[in-house]
Amino acid sequence: MVTRATPVRIHALSAGAMTSPLGGFLDGEHGRITYPVLVFVIEHPSGLIVVDSGLHPDLADDPSRLGPLAGSFQVHLPNDGSAAVGHALELAGFDPGAVADLVLTHLHFDHAGGVAQLPNARLVVQRREWVSRNDERSVAAGAYRPDEFDLGHDRLEVDGDHDLFGDGTVTLLLTDGHTAGHQSVRVRATSGEFVLCGDCCYLRRTLLDEHLPPFGVDRTRQLAAIRRMKDLQRHGATLVFGHDPAQWSAIADGGMRPGV
Repeated sequence: MVTRATPVRIHALSAGAMTSPLGGFLDGEHGRITYPVLVFVIEHPSGLIVVDSGLHPDLADDPSRLGPLAGSFQVHLPNDGSAAVGHALELAGFDPGAVADLVLTHLHFDHAGGVAQLPNARLVVQRREWVSRNDERSVAAGAYRPDEFDLGHDRLEVDGDHDLFGDGTVTLLLTDGHTAGHQSVRVRATSGEFVLCGDCCYLRRTLLDEHLPPFGVDRTRQLAAIRRMKDLQRHGATLVFGHDPAQWSAIADGGMRPGV
């Protein structure tokens, strides 16, 4: 259990931003949206954990790495590399080489692009997500880039919900639908309970209106995942949405805190 003697702390870090059509987040909407790409750090007595690894750092200079997605996504990464996960960790006072576990919510390019910068981390991923890493349609579309994350790291493949340390502080929650093996992460930190939704819930509007994106492997499962997030929120958890610009502004101003 979490006690004052064994603090569990959580931090959110900016790993750049992107701009893309709003209709990719909320089916049928028009216009464009600029939104954060986030990574999270969990300080746990058993080791340092990072959730997601952001974009590949070469995208700062070479947007053609997006391949077929280059026409839809504009990447905003500073040329000094400060938003790359390794540098972002260093700026926050953490050693990228000391990261014990890298939990990947899923394997899309904006969540698994910085794996190489965490050389000693064990990847923690849903088994069904790892199986789908070479899905021909996803790779051809540019959504999955196996050359960015399938690099020989040690790996823990889990099936469904999984208590990472057996103490209830960091629990992986199967929230598939966006991808075949998407997972969210519940963190019972000393400061409160947070759920890192990942892309099962892009925006607060996604949650409030149950407004799904147009793309996903299973819309029924996506909706079930959103409703699971609603239930966790009803029971007191603070949800951290995958790419919500307003929420990120509040976090950047005041840090990770209950009710943000």
